[in-house]
Amino acid sequence: MKRDLTSLPAVTPESLRTARPDAMRGRSRFETVSPLAILSAEPGPRPSGPVRWSFTDQPERERPTLLRECLARAGVHYDFRALPDAPFEVDFAINPIPGLTMVLGGLRGSGKRGARELSFGMRDELALMVNLDGVHQIERQNRELVLGAGEAAFTSCSDIQTRTHDGTILALRVPRTSFAMVDGLDDRLLRRIPSDLPALRLLRSYLSAAWDHQIDAGPDLQRSLVTHAYDLMAMMMGATRDLAALAQERGVAAARLAAIKRDIVRHLASPDLSVAVLALAHRCTARSIQRLFEREGTTFSEYLLGQRLARAHELLADPRGRTEKISAVAFDCGFGDVSYFNRAFRRRYGAAPSDVRAQARRGGVASHRRDN
Repeated sequence: MKRDLTSLPAVTPESLRTARPDAMRGRSRFETVSPLAILSAEPGPRPSGPVRWSFTDQPERERPTLLRECLARAGVHYDFRALPDAPFEVDFAINPIPGLTMVLGGLRGSGKRGARELSFGMRDELALMVNLDGVHQIERQNRELVLGAGEAAFTSCSDIQTRTHDGTILALRVPRTSFAMVDGLDDRLLRRIPSDLPALRLLRSYLSAAWDHQIDAGPDLQRSLVTHAYDLMAMMMGATRDLAALAQERGVAAARLAAIKRDIVRHLASPDLSVAVLALAHRCTARSIQRLFEREGTTFSEYLLGQRLARAHELLADPRGRTEKISAVAFDCGFGDVSYFNRAFRRRYGAAPSDVRAQARRGGVASHRRDN
């Protein structure tokens, strides 16, 4: 039996481009750490993965001091002030892994790093500041840069500067030594990076996908994440030809594949999802997408089928959906032909969809999923 697909919304390159929310923005799902707990004499065990700093429950007049002291515990020194006629607000998440510290969130206020702050000793690091929304202003050595929404800039973490925030920012701190191969590095600081730069778009998409998954990742996967982030950042700095070629082969390819996989998972229900549509959405060729999957030992079609079957198995194994027809599950996972779905499902799991549904009704489904 085939389904009438004419009433379903079509997946187009434009719909894929506009349906990519920043997954990192949802800070409420992270564990919140109180500033008083950070500053206590005997802090508790350090949480793994991202943690959220929210000072909304603290008196407004004390927030700048609390933020300064909390950051000082991490070796970051700023003197914070409230903006004129605006409350000082702090709500951001920190996600540290070796070689890369990611900070995401909202801060309304200004932070100054002067001679006094530098006297405490600062790590020789670079920061990539990505202004997600609102206003972000950086002043350094009589130079001023105001970033618009989506724009970014590299700065040094050991310079005297003032930053004014009124919006949401993504900040990445990395060791300066990791970019020693970039020629004229100092000349590339405090330069506006446009929001539509491909490497910046890929970096945001890649980190958005990796923001949560790295929590359970081992050291090898974390090193891979950092390496790919470095590659994309080097491309944004204007890497030399040899370095750019390496970054293109390594970090850019990994970020593009991660973004494509995210779009596939988001649009599994769309039967017209194709490599051609994805190629137009990601501004690359269909053949380049096929090569990305081939490097992983699979094909685009095999990956798409595997994801659709996995989604169907998950739905069928959920006792809460036991009243939904198997044909409806197939259609909702992007299959237009139920007979084909039944055959593919049996090949993958060694059981018919009806068997999995029956087992769910009896109170438990063992995983029969086979590796792709």
